[in-house]
Amino acid sequence: MGNGWLEEQYRIEYKGEYAGSYYFYDGGEATLVLSFSGSEELKGVLEKLGFKKEVTEQKKPEGFFFDMINEENRDKSRKRPVYTSGDIRMERIPCKTVDSFSVYRRMADKGAADYSSLAHDAPHKEGSKTPEGMKEWANWYSFDKFDDGTYQASLDESWHWGGSHDDGGTIHTDIPEDWFGLSYDEFLERTVTLSAAAHYGFTADMLKERQGLKEFFGFE
Repeated sequence: MGNGWLEEQYRIEYKGEYAGSYYFYDGGEATLVLSFSGSEELKGVLEKLGFKKEVTEQKKPEGFFFDMINEENRDKSRKRPVYTSGDIRMERIPCKTVDSFSVYRRMADKGAADYSSLAHDAPHKEGSKTPEGMKEWANWYSFDKFDDGTYQASLDESWHWGGSHDDGGTIHTDIPEDWFGLSYDEFLERTVTLSAAAHYGFTADMLKERQGLKEFFGFE
């Protein structure tokens, strides 16, 4: 990998198919990782660009993918940097900032800003072989701001299988940029559907009650 701190990371796609990643470091170096495990069409495209096998290259930024990153190829309708050249697309992976709004934490102390008296449990009904009596719940629900001005909804869920086995994970979902052009009420109605929040009993009315959330999202 490159020397120094990772500064920029991009996801490369060809017609919606993952084609690789591009990493830039503060030392002026770059690492390009291309995937040849996809379709034959993707392999052919990468070969035409001069890549004939699966590679991980460390080098100075140069070549086709580096040249794609310019204002002419950028989607200027979005905050998040996205560049396209024909059927190839590069999207910058954003970095999370310290700006976060916690809606609910299961273990929050009473009186804390993100305390909720609601349990936020839900019956688990996924698939035909779900164990009888399986339970699931939300450990936390929060919103995070990224360094490109975009936002993400995150919900951490746990599943209990009736014995001592717990499972689950955190669901991260980007909030579409065009939703910020809606009214605040409609924005919340849509946002509460992300990261399975509605499944765990969260509603737009609950979000409306949270002081400071409107300002956090930048609504006047």
